[in-house]
Amino acid sequence: MSAELLDHEMVLGAPAAPPPAPELAPALAMWQQRLGAAGLACRAVALFSEDPAWRAPFADADAAVAEAWASTRVRVSRQDPVALAKLGDELLVATHLQLPSGQPGVVGALLAPPHNDRSLQLLLLALGWLQLTLAAASLAHNQRAGELLQLMGHVSAQAQPRAAAQDWINRTAAWVRAAESEGQAGLELRLSLFEVRRDAVRWWVGADSSDAEKAAPGVQQAAELAQRALVEAREFSEPGAWALPLLEQGVVVAVLVAQSPAPLPEQALLILRTSAVVTEPLLRHWRDAERGLLPHLAATLREGWRKLRGPGHRTWKVGALGILLTLALLLLMPVDDRVTANTVIEGRTRQLVTAPFEGFVAEALVRPGDRVVKGQPLLKFDDRELRLEQGKLRGDREQAAAKLRQAMAEREPSAVAMASAELQAAQGQLDLVEAKLARAQLTAPMDGLIVSGDWVQQIGAPVELGREMFELAAGDGYRVVLHVPEREIARVAAGQPGVLRLAGQPQTGFDFKLSRITATASVQDGANGFRVEAAWVGDAPALSPGMQGVAKVTVGRANLLTVWTRSSLDWLRMKLWTWWW
Repeated sequence: MSAELLDHEMVLGAPAAPPPAPELAPALAMWQQRLGAAGLACRAVALFSEDPAWRAPFADADAAVAEAWASTRVRVSRQDPVALAKLGDELLVATHLQLPSGQPGVVGALLAPPHNDRSLQLLLLALGWLQLTLAAASLAHNQRAGELLQLMGHVSAQAQPRAAAQDWINRTAAWVRAAESEGQAGLELRLSLFEVRRDAVRWWVGADSSDAEKAAPGVQQAAELAQRALVEAREFSEPGAWALPLLEQGVVVAVLVAQSPAPLPEQALLILRTSAVVTEPLLRHWRDAERGLLPHLAATLREGWRKLRGPGHRTWKVGALGILLTLALLLLMPVDDRVTANTVIEGRTRQLVTAPFEGFVAEALVRPGDRVVKGQPLLKFDDRELRLEQGKLRGDREQAAAKLRQAMAEREPSAVAMASAELQAAQGQLDLVEAKLARAQLTAPMDGLIVSGDWVQQIGAPVELGREMFELAAGDGYRVVLHVPEREIARVAAGQPGVLRLAGQPQTGFDFKLSRITATASVQDGANGFRVEAAWVGDAPALSPGMQGVAKVTVGRANLLTVWTRSSLDWLRMKLWTWWW
């Protein structure tokens, strides 16, 4: 029979199904409200069981939700108590639920975003309340439900998990004694709760803590009974003793042991089972939450190891195998250990052309990228003021020469000396102006390529003395200049090979070898680094000075993990050094 037919109230030819339990709908509604109060956006809830009295479909559910609910709930079992399904941006959670009748059921919830592990944990924790509510409603005519609720209230009021466990075990023992006081006066009962750690039972709390702390023989006997229940993973009863293993996903996590000289009545056992199943998970999760980070980590590792070595859990085993293969690849596969650096191409011989005096640009004859020959005009300065000054100084020189001739004719020594000085001063100023005029036109000092100096768009711009006007690179070869970051310079040495890829030719790699490491640091793109020069290996490619790219220098061999984590580890070492001292 298909899953869809199971959701209908009746099947063709079958008798009408019994009405649902009256306490089911209110319990589900209150559970949905509690989920909302806990911060979970739950749109609808549902319950399914083989018993038609314990069925409640999703309210106002469309066909997609009904189909997803039918396919998801069949994946829930005692071994896999939780199943998930994605419906658009909503998450359908189906989980196992023990019904008051003793039959298994599946409860579902439609959760709106966000979805995370905490949402699932809150839902599973609230599931205990739902189970308790259903049990209490089904036992409305029995005082056990009220006693159980009162017991949970007292336990929840404690501040520490151990105190809560001690209060629970004491009140449960008193509850059993009070329930059996009418039929059997003076019932002697000793309860002990053992937790399971590393496949061994450890005493946690007992109804008689003083004897437990003294390691009384009764406690030792209870420990043997708990260990037996752990090994057999089933409830057993024998004269004078009874043990109940408490399971989580099929694994024994705690054992409740009761010791009594007389056989325990069935009513007492029912109270013990109900109280333990409802309260023990709360105590255990409470105690686990109180543990520190290291115990949590150890418990997680033990749980993971148990899943890996035990049957099933294929996802865990496949994931662990993938992690091991990845680690083996990272640790055992050697690769080239390389240093990355920004790179620029420079001419082997470079020369600067500077401004000989202050002036204004009159004409620019070349631009960057132009090839020039030695003596070729590059730029002309505005020389009109210089020529006017040249004419004025020539007139001054002629006047000074005339005065000198007149003084010599009059034969006056003092006048001759003064006129001679004026002539020399006028001649010196004229020579200075004529020298500036001779340099008013900048010429190429050698054959090469104009690397920098674009003055075509700056005609008439003022220029100060000594300003760099042009940079020329000779055509006799190029060299590679790397800007190696400061943190990597210690691993770089002359003679190491490398590969360069230029921004204009990213598809081609050019081999080079480091030739010189300078001790001068410079800042580039906000990072401090050092200048490292390299030479081409083989024939130099067709390049131009000023081209930029990225170079990778091979400094040795290392595994992938070392290569990928070196920078982070170096940063961490520096931070620790800074903080420690």
